[in-house]
Amino acid sequence: MVHSADRGYTHVNTSSATNGQPPAKRKTADERREDVIAVAIVEFATFGYHGGSTERIAVDAGISQPYVLRLFGTKKAIFLAAFHRVCANILSTWMTANARLDEENRPQPPTPADRLFAMGESFLGLVEDVNDLRLVLQAFGSAEDEDIRTAAHAGLKEMFDWVWHTTGAGINDVRQHFAYGMMLMVAASIRAGDEFMTEPWARAFLMVPLEEDGSVSTRLPGQLPPYQLVKIAH
Repeated sequence: MVHSADRGYTHVNTSSATNGQPPAKRKTADERREDVIAVAIVEFATFGYHGGSTERIAVDAGISQPYVLRLFGTKKAIFLAAFHRVCANILSTWMTANARLDEENRPQPPTPADRLFAMGESFLGLVEDVNDLRLVLQAFGSAEDEDIRTAAHAGLKEMFDWVWHTTGAGINDVRQHFAYGMMLMVAASIRAGDEFMTEPWARAFLMVPLEEDGSVSTRLPGQLPPYQLVKIAH
C-alpha cells in the first residue's frame, strides 16, 4: 500500500522496481485482472463510479490503460467486478465466522442468535478497511444506472438469503442484522469515531450501548444484542 500525496488517499501499487535484480516473471491476464480489481476498489471507493479514472487505475496497477480496458472492456465492467469482489468478501467473512461456530466444542449447538452474533463480530474486521464498505455505498449511490442497480439487488439478495437460511433466524432478526451493518458501514465511511467522545449521534451510529441522555451505557456486554459490542476505531 502506498500513500498518494497528490490525491490524498492510500492506494495499491502493484508494480515492482527491479533494483538491479532480474525482472519478475510476467504476470498472466488473470493475475493482472486481480491487480486491477484491487486498485479499482480503492479508486471507486474514493471517487465513485463517475469520478473514478481508468487512467489512475492503470497507473496504480502498473499497466497501461489500453490493457486495462482490454482485460475488462469498459469502466463499468471494472466497477462491477470490484463491487462483486467486495460483496463476495463480506459473504466469505460471514461464512468463516459461521463455520468456526460449528467447529467449536460446545455443550449445545449454536443458536440462530449465536450465529448472528458471530457474523456481527466478524463484520468489525471489515469496518477497519473502509474502502470495501465505501465502495458498497458508492454502488448504492450510482444505482440509477440499471446495470449497477441490478448488481446491487443481486448482491443484497445473495447475502440476505444466505444469512436468513443459514442461521435459521427469524426474518426480523435478519433485518436487524443488516440494519446494524448498514449503520456501521456509514459510520466507518464518514469516520464517525472521530466524533465519538463528544457526539451522541456518532456513538449511536457506532452501535455503542447508550443511556437516554446519549452517554455510554454501563450495561454488561452479555446483556447486549449482536453488533453492539463494536470496538471504536478512530
